[in-house]
Amino acid sequence: MRKLSMIVLVLMAAALAADRDLAGRFAGEWTSGSSGNGGPIQFALEQAGAAWKCDLTFGLDNGEVKTTMREVKLQDAKLELVYDFEVQGAALRSRVKGEWDGMAFRGKYETTSSDGSQQIDSGSWTVSRKK
Repeated sequence: MRKLSMIVLVLMAAALAADRDLAGRFAGEWTSGSSGNGGPIQFALEQAGAAWKCDLTFGLDNGEVKTTMREVKLQDAKLELVYDFEVQGAALRSRVKGEWDGMAFRGKYETTSSDGSQQIDSGSWTVSRKK
């Protein structure tokens, strides 16, 4: 039993160390699956103790949209972000999920009203390390 506990502990430490390598700045594109909209997306991942922090902005209609991050999860190279933003007076929330493939994060997003009662948009995104 003790040996199994040690193996699990070592595997967990290795996974955390691998995720730590994903701290940094990323930039890429997002594309709506329904409206045809799209644009740039960029974020910075930073480890703050055992937790992660993220600052994210994206482009929409030739402007930059700032967001308020609500949740950041990064585990085993899988990223999940939840953030709020406002567009044309509407308070919205996006949930972004993606995975690191060794070269880039790729994934899907879903945008709802801020209370989650109405789906607004969904699509895909991809970012790579900013040079």
